[in-house]
Amino acid sequence: MTRSRAYRKNDQAWVEQKNGAIVRRLVGYGRFVGAEATAALSRLYDVVRLHGNLFQPSFKLREKTRIGARIIKRYHPPAPPAARVLAHPDVAAPDKEQLSRMLETADPVMLFAGIRAAQDDLGNASIAAG
Repeated sequence: MTRSRAYRKNDQAWVEQKNGAIVRRLVGYGRFVGAEATAALSRLYDVVRLHGNLFQPSFKLREKTRIGARIIKRYHPPAPPAARVLAHPDVAAPDKEQLSRMLETADPVMLFAGIRAAQDDLGNASIAAG
């Protein structure tokens, strides 16, 4: 089973372009085997997902205009994905309330500590497997 799209034989690099920026930076290049490593990876990805979606700002493209061969891009101000969801008018009120409660209870320092703890567990799992 491959992850590329149909009729696009060179699509694999596009599908996995974020491995170097996100996955390899957090996990490294080691090969993890076993249930303990799987559980540690799952814990790591859960905490990273919350940290990235609630607190990490990102740029989003607002407009792109082409003048001859030159492309001019304009971006919205950087904001975390959660802030964008709360500001969007088409998101239902119960979803916004749930996200607001999640933002109130989440602590970026504790999430970062959770990332470090999951990375330590993953390192211990790789040592035990190796």
